[in-house]
Amino acid sequence: MHHSIELKDVYVRLGHVSVLEGVDIEAKPYEFISVVGANGAGKTTLLKVVNGTLRPFKGQVSVLGHDLFQFKNLDFLRRDIGLVPQKSNSNRFPILVEEAVLIGRYGKIGFMQRPKEVDWDKAYEAMKIAGISQFSKKLVHELSGGERQKVALARALAQEPSILLLDEPTTYLDSKSQSEIMETIHTIHHQRGLTTLLVSHDSRLVEQYSDKIYLLKEGKGYLIK
Repeated sequence: MHHSIELKDVYVRLGHVSVLEGVDIEAKPYEFISVVGANGAGKTTLLKVVNGTLRPFKGQVSVLGHDLFQFKNLDFLRRDIGLVPQKSNSNRFPILVEEAVLIGRYGKIGFMQRPKEVDWDKAYEAMKIAGISQFSKKLVHELSGGERQKVALARALAQEPSILLLDEPTTYLDSKSQSEIMETIHTIHHQRGLTTLLVSHDSRLVEQYSDKIYLLKEGKGYLIK
């Protein structure tokens, strides 16, 4: 069986700055992996490498059994990767929750195609799993920070991914909302049979949920759990 995510000896430079230096990370199917580190440690860069939006200058990157260096266009693969960014653009515009979640279906709907009934069904199913069905007709920017994070989660779930990537999903939330989001993510991970890769600056917050934890420090990756 292939690894869902496998990075071997990965090096990334941004300009003249070396961000990742020989990082090795692997996630088997259905594992919940966390990568922790201080701000600027390269956590978001790592997610971009896994998502195929940033190519390292050295190393091997394999996602769902595909060597990312063999393809110029990775759209086919990104349809299987749900990404929850640290900040969502849908928070800035007057858009309904149900519309924001439906965006997760666009990779399957196709360019310039109208959503079908099945797409709306998947969007509402994702909202139910994320616990935000009651907000479907509300504007995203009217919600609390924790509620908006659940919208981002639902949007990723509507995509029906095999891999879930999360970039600091608890940032800017109070401690109660942090715990609630982590419980929701963990429940979704198991219910959907996902491979999950979450990055965070707080190792204590993710410890109880993670099968493995890697520490990013000074460009290096260390397995600490």
